[in-house]
Amino acid sequence: MLFLRTLILPLLLVSLLIGCTIHPLKNLDARNIPARLNGTPQTADTVRQSILAGCIDRRWSCRDLEQGLIEASITVRRHQAVTTIEYGADNYSINYKDSTLLEYNPKRGTIHRNYNRWVNNLDRAIRMQLARQ
Repeated sequence: MLFLRTLILPLLLVSLLIGCTIHPLKNLDARNIPARLNGTPQTADTVRQSILAGCIDRRWSCRDLEQGLIEASITVRRHQAVTTIEYGADNYSINYKDSTLLEYNPKRGTIHRNYNRWVNNLDRAIRMQLARQ
């Protein structure tokens, strides 16, 4: 009984706490693009400008890979996340590409919870920029 209290119970608690930081990886697929404030539809160029401005707002680095595709990355301390953002005039998607020190597990499709939080914050910043168009 003493063995259970001194070794097994603490190990169980530690594993439970570690598990709280791991979440399913969430890609944001086909996010709809709202119309401009004057009612006219967005163009691929205004979507691109909004994505770049949203990246800058949330301190993500970004670069054009090709027309309709941007690579965005963020580094926080020693942790790094890299995503690809596919876009057009109608929608955009933010997809996982790579990471460092975020405990990504491709078999389970899990990653540290901060990744999802960073991507959600980026998505909100992009949507705010689109609303300003």
